[in-house]
Amino acid sequence: MDAIPPLLFLALLLLPVAHCLPLPRQSYHLELARVDALDTENLNLTDHELLRRAIQRSRDRLASIMPRVSPSRNRKVVVAEAPVLSAGGEYLVTLGMGTPQHSFTAAIDTASDLIWTQCQPCVKCYKQRDPVFNPVASTTYAVVPCNSDTCDELDTHRCGNSGNSGDDDDDVCQYTYTYGGNATTRGTLAVDRLAMGDDVFRGVVFGCSSSSAGGPPAQVSGVVGLGRGPLSLVSQLSVRRFMYCLPPPVSRSAGRLVLGADATAVRNASDKVVVPMTTNPRYPSYYYLNLDGLSIGDRAMTMVRSSSSSSSSSNNNATTPGSSNSSVAASPPVSDSGDGGGGTGPDAYGMIIDIASTITFLEESLYNELVDDLEEEIRLPRGSGSNLGLDLCFILPEGVPMSRVYAPPVSMAFEGDWVRFEKEQVFVEDRESGMMCLMMGKTDGVSILGNYQQQNMQVMYNLRRQRITFVKTVCDSVP
Repeated sequence: MDAIPPLLFLALLLLPVAHCLPLPRQSYHLELARVDALDTENLNLTDHELLRRAIQRSRDRLASIMPRVSPSRNRKVVVAEAPVLSAGGEYLVTLGMGTPQHSFTAAIDTASDLIWTQCQPCVKCYKQRDPVFNPVASTTYAVVPCNSDTCDELDTHRCGNSGNSGDDDDDVCQYTYTYGGNATTRGTLAVDRLAMGDDVFRGVVFGCSSSSAGGPPAQVSGVVGLGRGPLSLVSQLSVRRFMYCLPPPVSRSAGRLVLGADATAVRNASDKVVVPMTTNPRYPSYYYLNLDGLSIGDRAMTMVRSSSSSSSSSNNNATTPGSSNSSVAASPPVSDSGDGGGGTGPDAYGMIIDIASTITFLEESLYNELVDDLEEEIRLPRGSGSNLGLDLCFILPEGVPMSRVYAPPVSMAFEGDWVRFEKEQVFVEDRESGMMCLMMGKTDGVSILGNYQQQNMQVMYNLRRQRITFVKTVCDSVP
C-alpha cells in the first residue's frame, strides 16, 4: 500500500525536506540483522570472531564519526553524514527502492542523516552483494535541482549532470561527502519511492551514489540515517518517535526497530530511566546527552574539569545510584556555543548515543579514572594481549568463567538521571586469552555510547519531547 497520496515532483523539490512527507497514521516494524549474520552462517564464525570483528569496526568508525571542520557562526557545520563508509555499520535492514522495486540492504545509523545507496553507472564503487540500483530503470526516479531548498540542505554540493544515459540536464544537485580516513562518497541527490515491507513512500530524498572510496563491507549497499537532520528517514517521514531493541552481539537473533506510534517503552517498569536530549551545534545530527556523573558500583567518580577549562567547580546535581544524599562532582551542562570540541572543551563530558558502534568510548580523562577505579575494585591481576583487541583486561582464575567472578556495574548520570549497566553490559569474556575485558575504549573527543552497553534494552527516542528512554528487557523475546 502507498502510505501517502501522490505528490507532484516539481512541488516536492521546491519544498523543505521536513515538509515532504506528512505523518502516516501507522507504525513500521523492521528487523535488524547483524552485519555478520550471513558470514556467521556460511563461515561458521565463533562468538569470539564475531566480537573481534565488531570491536575492530568500532575502532575504525571512531575517526569517521567526528566532524572534519569546526563550526562558525556564518557557515553550516560539516558532519560525517555516513561514518559507515569506514566502519561498515552493525545492524542492517532490507528496503526497496524505485519502480519496479529494487531490493537493497542498508546499515541503520543514528549518527547520520542521509539515506543513500550505490547507483549505476558506478564510476568508482566498492563491491556489494546486492545488485546495484539502476535509476534509469525506475519510472518514479527524479533528480533534485541544484537550486532547490532540498539541495541546499547539503553543505557540499554543486550543479552538474547526473551521468545517466539520455540526461542532458546540467542543473542537477551533485553532492560530495568527505569522512575520516579520507573516505568519500559522491553522487546525485534524487527522489524515488522507498518501500519498508508492504508500505511504500513516494518522494523520499536519497543519495544516488556513483563513487565511494573507503567503502564498507559487501553486505552493505547503503545507509539509512536516523539522525536529527532534515534528510534523515525519521525527519522525512515526520516520525515523532522510534525505538530499537538489540540482543547481545553474539546472539543469533535479530534486533527490532519500530518507527511511529508503536515505538513505546515498557510501561510501569521499575528500572525505566528517561534522559533528556540536548543540542550541540558541533554535532547537530547526533543524539547528544549531557554526561554529568559516572559511578563504579555505588561509588561515584569525581568528574572535574581540566585546569584549561574556564570552570572547575561541580554543579552537584547528580547523586550516586540508589542514594539520595551522596553527591558527585560533575561538569557543568554542555554549552550551546559550539566552541568546544571534546577533550578539555565545554563539551568534554558530552556523549553521543550510537547504534553503529559496538564498544563505548569515553573521553580520555574519564576513561583513565574509570580504569584506575576498576583496578581497585576488581581483585584480579591485570592482563594484556587480548585477542579481542581490548585495552583493560583482568586474568581469570584457571577454569573459572567470567560469570563466577565479581565485577561491579557501571552507571552513567545524564543530567542527574542514572542509567545502570550490569556486568554483562560492561565486560566480555575473552576466552582465547583467559581474561575478562572492559568493552570500552578512550577517545580525545566526545564520548560515544555504543550498542554493547545498549544490549537487552528498549531504547526509545521521543523526538517531540526531546528525550530518550532506557528500559531493561530481554530483546530476544520482543515481538
